[in-house]
This record gives sequence, C-alpha cells and structure tokens, in this order.
Amino acid sequence: MNAESKPAQAERAAAQDGAAWAALATFDGPVQSFWEQYLQTLGQSLRARRVLLLASGVGQPWQALAQWPAHAPELAGDGDGVLQLISRVASEQSLLERFSQGGQALAMRLPQAPAGPHQAVAVVALHLSDFGVARDALLAWATQVAWVPAQYARRSAADAPPQVGLQPDPQPDPQADLADEPHAQRLYQILRLTIELSRQERFLQMAFELCNALAVRFDADRVSLGWVHPPYVRLTAISHIEKFDPQSTLSRALEGAMEEAADQSGVLVYPAQPGCRQVKRAHESYALMQGVAGVVSLPLRDGDAVKGVLCLEKRQGVWSEDELWELGLIAQATVRPLADLQARDLWWGARAWMACQRWADEGMSPRHSLWKFAGGAGLLLALVLIFLPWAYRIDATLTLRSKDLLFMPAPFDGYLRQVHVEIGDRVEAGQVLVQLDTRDLVLEESMAEADVLRYSREAEKAQAARQLAEMQINLAHQEQSASHLALIRHQLLHAKVTAPRAGVVVEGELRKNLGAPLRKGDLLLKLAQTDDTYLELEIDQVDVHEVQVGSRGEFALVGRPDQRFSIQIDRIDPASTLREGRNVYLARAKVQASIPAWWRPGMGGSARMDAGERPLIWVLTHRTVRFLRELFWL
Repeated sequence: MNAESKPAQAERAAAQDGAAWAALATFDGPVQSFWEQYLQTLGQSLRARRVLLLASGVGQPWQALAQWPAHAPELAGDGDGVLQLISRVASEQSLLERFSQGGQALAMRLPQAPAGPHQAVAVVALHLSDFGVARDALLAWATQVAWVPAQYARRSAADAPPQVGLQPDPQPDPQADLADEPHAQRLYQILRLTIELSRQERFLQMAFELCNALAVRFDADRVSLGWVHPPYVRLTAISHIEKFDPQSTLSRALEGAMEEAADQSGVLVYPAQPGCRQVKRAHESYALMQGVAGVVSLPLRDGDAVKGVLCLEKRQGVWSEDELWELGLIAQATVRPLADLQARDLWWGARAWMACQRWADEGMSPRHSLWKFAGGAGLLLALVLIFLPWAYRIDATLTLRSKDLLFMPAPFDGYLRQVHVEIGDRVEAGQVLVQLDTRDLVLEESMAEADVLRYSREAEKAQAARQLAEMQINLAHQEQSASHLALIRHQLLHAKVTAPRAGVVVEGELRKNLGAPLRKGDLLLKLAQTDDTYLELEIDQVDVHEVQVGSRGEFALVGRPDQRFSIQIDRIDPASTLREGRNVYLARAKVQASIPAWWRPGMGGSARMDAGERPLIWVLTHRTVRFLRELFWL
C-alpha cells in the first residue's frame, strides 16, 4: 500500500476544513452547539492542542467559558501565556500571533455589538502545527474566521442570551452577504490559493501562478503584475503569456496605469463610480487603447510601502464590490511571500543595497531616536578612530652627559685636610678644590735637606783625605737625598688639588671624610664641562625600529617638566645594553637650541621621539595587540 503524498494530504485536509467551515456558515442550531462546533472547527483547522473561549465584562477579569477538547489538560505555562495574549489583544484591538517555548499561539478578538456586556476572545493555545502558509496569509484568514460568529448572530433570531454567557455580535458584517457563494467558501478558496502559491520557490514562478489563478478565478481577460523598482513600476508577469516585450506601447501604457495606482496608494477602478475623485487618466487611456470594459489596479502594500501592483481587465462587465473585497484580501495574503521571493532571487550585491536602503529609511524615521543617536555616535567614533591620523611618539629615558669628564685622583698618599667644593659647584681653571695634609711632608723635607747637607760634607771630607771610594759613596747618598727632597717638594707643590679647566663638580662628597687617609690614585672628584653637553637616550627594543638617525622629538627634565626642548638623534648604537632587566638601545641626540646655564651633567628626564602618523585606533591598541600576539604566537 503506497503512502499518500504530502501534497495530497494537504489537499484532503484543506477540503475537509473548507467543508467544516461551510457547514458552520449555514449552522442554525442553538448557541451552545454553535460555540462547541466553532471551537472544534477552529482547533482542527489550526491543528491546535487546546482552544479556549474567554469573556470579560466591564472592569471584570477574563473568564474561560468553554474549551475544546472539553477535558484538555492544562500544561505548565498555559495560564500565563493565555493572560499575556489576552491583555495584548485587548489593548491593541488587533489579531496577534506569537511564538513561545511551548509552540506557536494565536489570539483573536471576536467582533461584537458596541453595547454588548461581554468581550469574547478565542485563544488557540500552544502546539500549533505548521499551517503551510505565510504569516500574513494566516492572519488574513483568521481575521475572516473571526466574523463567523457575527454571521451566526445575524441569522439567529433568538432574543435570549447564549447559554455560555457570550452573545455573538449582532452587528451586521459588510462582507457577510456575498452574492456568488457563501462567505466560508470564499475563505476556503483564498486559503487554497495561498497554499498553492507558497509551494513556489522562485519569484517569477509565483508571479505567473498568481496571475493565471486570478484570471481563472475572476474570469478576467488579462491579469498583470508589476513590481516596484523605485521610482518606477516594471511589468513583471502577464497571465497565460510567458514572454512579452517590455518596451512595447502596450507594456508602457500598462506600466503607466500601475504607476498611477502606486502613486495614489489605493485601489483604482475603471470606469469610475459617480462622486469618485481619484485620478484615473492612465487607466482610461489604457482601457480605450485595449477596448476593455473594466480595469482594476490593486497596490500590493507591505506596511506603508507599495511593493507591486496587480492589474485585472475585463472586456465585458464591471467589477463588483464582492470581487474587489476578495481581491484586496488576496493582495494582503500574497504580498509578503512575493516580496520575500523577489528579495531572495536577487544577487548578493542587490540584497546588500536593499538592506542599506532599509537601514537608511529606518534611520530617518523618528522611532528609537536614542538608540539611533547612540549608534550614530558610535559609528562616528569608529570612523574617527580608523581614519583620523595621529602623531605617534616613542617614549625614551633621557640623561644629560658631558663629552669631557675629568677625574681628579689623589696625587700621593696622605690625609684629607680641606675640601673647598661640593657636588654641583661650578669651578674655574686653577681654583683649589681639595688640600691634603702637608705637615709630615714638611718634616720629611727638613730631614731630606739635612741629609743632603750631611752627605755633601762627608764627600768633601773624603776628598780631602784622598779616600776616593768613600767620596763616591757619599756623593751617591747626596744625590739620593736630593732626589728624595725633590719628590717631597713636588708633593708639597701638589698638595693643593686645583681644577685644570672650568667645569662643574659632578661627583665627590669629601666634606664628610675630612682627615681620612688617602692612597695615591684614589678618586677625589669628577669635573664635567657644560659647554659640550649631549643627551643619551635609552630606547626600548620594541620601539627602536620606529626611530632612526635624524628623527626629531622633544624632552623635558624632571626638575622642570614645564620646559620643553627640541632634539635630534645623531647616533644609535647597533648593540643593545641591559638596563634594569630590559634590553635598551643607547642613542645620542643634540639639542636644537642653546644650552641653558642651569643644566648639569647627570640630570635626567623623559623624551618623546616622532615616529610618523598612524591611525588613532592603532595608537591606542598596538601595545595590546602586540602583547596578545606574543602571548598566543599569532
């Protein structure tokens, strides 16, 4: 036994639903039986798990009057979901469809008499199955189904209130009396048409199928579909014609009639009814050109936007109100599937352009102004960060150095007697800096002079006695004593350490060491010249490639950070140096202005060297990006 195909099953189910609604449209039994059959038919059509009929008086809460099935279990979340739907439908006065954790749900407000004591709402709870049509078509179908109780009220002549406590609306429905066929049968035909169209996968296929179906349904000689390509309407499909010339006079006239309907955003019918003030010159011209008796153009509206125009022609007869009502419902049910297929068939560039246009239109509307302002500000900030050039500078540690640095050592072994300078003092050439103790030297000088005199006398005495060997020995001792005397006098001459040239004392705190012993060669002071000063920069290894010889920048000393001085790099050492646990490259720079008198070698500060312009976002994020790349080996 072969399984029944899905299209066949859908056709059979649609036929059963249509028969059920047709029977309900002619139902003339008691009110209680009507509501039971109505809820059952509604639940079976929507494949619902549970259908509730609720009512509420003025200032009273909603109460459930009936349900289908009669003993349907209430699952967790049903109560909150129903109350939420009822409150939204009651406040918005509209049909509402939503999706929840339990499945799809539908709530609709049933029309009623203005003076009625209750408000009736039929709620289809969770677990609706796929209905097989687009959402707009489902809502349009449900809107018409909501009028079925009003039709029953018109047919019913009973004056007593219904047993379930809810009186169907006795207010006449303007679409209730259809001359050609029952109202429910028309709904069935519209639903069947939307199901057939929903099976199409391409826009042109659906457009031709729609035109052919409407031509057969309304006995029209020609049905045409034009699609809006701003600012014009382009002829897209014609019933029973696969290929047509879009540049022909007929096509241009037909597009003019469609544009006339799209510009007025309303249904245009030719010939016009008495008292109608719509502009229909293009329709009249087209009707006379084709020799047709009636032309109707219906804009396909999706919200406030006109997506396309349907144009139907008859060579005999005119369009009735029932036909116009049904055409309007079909247009509402098919515009969204047509628009979705048309957008999906476009190439990706056109879809992106349409999305940008929608965003632009949404951005120009007054809704969500705060979010739009925040988005605009964020976009402006992003553009500024990406495209604004920013001067990028390298930070470096700076120290003042002197090219000529003099070391002043102790001239001989002795004791420190006097210190005349301190660190930072400026000295002149020949100025006494340090004086050593000479008292021991003076005694040694006297002893050396006595030895010289003694050995001279001994030599003369040996010469007189003709003792030549003794004389030579004494002469040698005399020369030795004379040399020792010369050394002592030399030390006495240099006991005062003087500055060989002008400079600044940069090292040597000797005042606290007065009287301390000194050995020959011990460092006493360091003198530096300020006339030939250079700057030594310590550039980190991660930034050294950003600067080169000739790069310019500025620096400020720690003592006076408010004063800035321009510098230029003269040399960069090719090898790195380890300073404080990090590799740095030493660079030498010169000052572009005259050196102030208050500068001292050894002063430190910070420098910033120009490394060109970069995008601002790169300047703010390059260190973080470099860290992440080093961390993850990117």
